[in-house]
Amino acid sequence: MKKKKILSRIGYGVLIGIIFLFSVMIVFNLTHIYYNVLGPSMCPTLNEGVTSQNENKDGVFVSKIKSCRRGDIVVIDKQQRDMDGNEEYIIKRLIALGGDKITVRLEDGFYRIILIKNGEENETILEEPYLPDYSVNESTYIKFNNMIEENDELYLDINGFLTIPEDEMFYLGDNRTNSYDCANYGPVKRNTIVGRVDYIVYGNSFMYLQVLKQFFGW
Repeated sequence: MKKKKILSRIGYGVLIGIIFLFSVMIVFNLTHIYYNVLGPSMCPTLNEGVTSQNENKDGVFVSKIKSCRRGDIVVIDKQQRDMDGNEEYIIKRLIALGGDKITVRLEDGFYRIILIKNGEENETILEEPYLPDYSVNESTYIKFNNMIEENDELYLDINGFLTIPEDEMFYLGDNRTNSYDCANYGPVKRNTIVGRVDYIVYGNSFMYLQVLKQFFGW
C-alpha cells in the first residue's frame, strides 16, 4: 500500500512537470518567433564558416515583447531588401537609435564607430567585442562615406557626424567585410524591426534544449 502511494506521488509529480513544461513552451512560442540565419553577414557570431548567401546553419529566437537596445542583434522584416534585391528578413546588430549621432573615423590606428547618444554631449567610442579585430571596420568606413556621398538626403555635420532621425535606426552586420547594411544605404525605419534576438540556436538542432541552457546559464 505504501509503495503504491509513493508510485502514485511520483506519477503525479511527473504529470505536473510535463504540464508545466508544455505550458512554458506554449507561452514561449507566443512571445518568440524562430528564424533561420541566412548567409555570412553575422559571422563569426552566427553561422561561422558559412560562405554562401543561401546557406543556413544557426537559428535565432526573437522576442516580440522586449524593447531593442544598442548592441542587440535584431531581425528586420521584409520591407528591407538584401544585397541581391530580394525582399526577405535580415539579421543584423543594432548600432544607433533615433536621435543618436554616428561616424566612423581613425582612432589609435583602427577605424572605430563613434557615437554621440541621444541626449548626451560627449562622444563614445563603440566597444565591439564581437568583432575579430577593429581592422574590419575599414570597410565600414569606406561604405559609410560612399553612402553619404551618393545620397543627397544624408549629410554630415561640421564634426563629421550623421544624425539618425527620431523614427529610424542604424544597424550593421558583424561580418563587416561581407555585410550589406546601413553603411551601404543609410538609416531605415525603426518599425521594420521584428524584435531582438533572445536566444541563439547553434547548428539548428535540439533548439529548446539550447534555449534552456542559455536561460539557466548552463
